Amino acid sequence: MKSSILRAGVTLACALGLAACGGGDGDLYLQGSVSGVTKDGLVLKNGGDTVKVVAPYTSFTFPNRVSTDDRFTIEVVQPLPSNNAKCDVINPTARANYYTIAQISVVCTIKTHKFAVTVNGLTASGLTIVNGTDRRDVAAGTSKVQMSDVYEDGPYGVTILNQPAGQTCTVTGGDNGKGSGTMGSTDLDGKVVVNCA
Repeated sequence: MKSSILRAGVTLACALGLAACGGGDGDLYLQGSVSGVTKDGLVLKNGGDTVKVVAPYTSFTFPNRVSTDDRFTIEVVQPLPSNNAKCDVINPTARANYYTIAQISVVCTIKTHKFAVTVNGLTASGLTIVNGTDRRDVAAGTSKVQMSDVYEDGPYGVTILNQPAGQTCTVTGGDNGKGSGTMGSTDLDGKVVVNCA
């Protein structure tokens, strides 16, 4: 009788000890960082548990906690946000503990599109156009300038940095008619125009 009570007490003490350090009571939040996401649509899953990544799109936390030593496998649910080409989970599978959970991240790649600017009437040298940090010196007689690719849903805005000798150039087109706008889901070829006279 005495040994039965003793065994029961030891069992209870062990159970409480495991619970205190995360054994079986779901005390760990399965979470991680997110990069390369700018809009709604990314959903992650761990078994039957899912979570939507919402603004500001920098982290995720699954609603159901896991216990220490529970095995987790985080996957990306398709489809992705419309402007993402792919999303990869870094360290997606392990047994849960404070170290392994701290290593989880989701890295997404935003789609990019070609961006070409039409140039009309350029007969002199010295023209320089810019789009953000992308700077292009344009030679006389050029009819089209290929700028760096632009992220989908990202801004673009072409301006004149240097005028050509003896000519004045202005920028037209784009979403606002002045060479600026937001990159859509296809390449932008010739919608922005530099006119020189």
